[in-house]
Amino acid sequence: MKTNREDDLLLIEKARTGDRRALDHLLRDVQSWIYNVIRRVLLNPQEAEDATQEVLLKLATNLAAYDPNRASFKTWAYRITVNYALNSKRGKLEELTTGFPGYANELNQMPDIEVPTDELSNPENIVLVAEAKASCTLGMLLCLDREQRIALLLADVMGLSDKESAEIIGISHDAFRKRLSRARQDLYTFMDDQCGLINTSNPCRCSKKMKSFQMNGWIDPSNPRFSAPYVKRVKEQVEQLQCEYEDFKRKEYEEIFRDHPYFETPKKILEELMAKYSPTQ
Repeated sequence: MKTNREDDLLLIEKARTGDRRALDHLLRDVQSWIYNVIRRVLLNPQEAEDATQEVLLKLATNLAAYDPNRASFKTWAYRITVNYALNSKRGKLEELTTGFPGYANELNQMPDIEVPTDELSNPENIVLVAEAKASCTLGMLLCLDREQRIALLLADVMGLSDKESAEIIGISHDAFRKRLSRARQDLYTFMDDQCGLINTSNPCRCSKKMKSFQMNGWIDPSNPRFSAPYVKRVKEQVEQLQCEYEDFKRKEYEEIFRDHPYFETPKKILEELMAKYSPTQ
């Protein structure tokens, strides 16, 4: 019986000889992971689509350089993704981000608007509160520098082990643990000081920010991006967390970020790439 690795190697050999169906299969198998990581690095959907297509093109045009003795195809693909994410130019939303102090100031300037309890149970408001929660906590990730953000995404969101994450980034296990620890601590310190989801003594509540977020364009009632019924959750799509929480044991943290949407990869990304791709590129 063939293993997944053997299947990948067979597809790679076919793709190297110009078999477009084999290439499509290989890229389709990793595109969702790639898109979800890059979407969280850039946050802007259009920029994430363009970047994902660039990464997929890199995979397609560099298949000849892939060495199965050094890594599995997925690890190789993830490494190219992370290298791209670390070195590509900053996105529009990243340029606007001024770190945790600036983000806290921006949130605090948005007024808290109480919504009557009976109205919060309306289906529309349930969706909007969830939109506010996802929008705000995804924005927190942008306050980390890219190295920290990617370390945290790999370990605490996408569920990779310390060893896998370090290998993909290309640093030692100890260096990765230190980077991840700093990312967790910076994020947790902010949430402990600001977020009512973690520290109930904080006044900030998703339900109170919901209307302010609408007025500032953070969420759109006519176009929910994070909480529609069909949206899958990260925790449903990726492995259970494998990194130990030696320095960070708050269960609430894991639940918040693992409950983020697992974004559906737009079909046009791969379709457009395959339409214009030539094996001679």
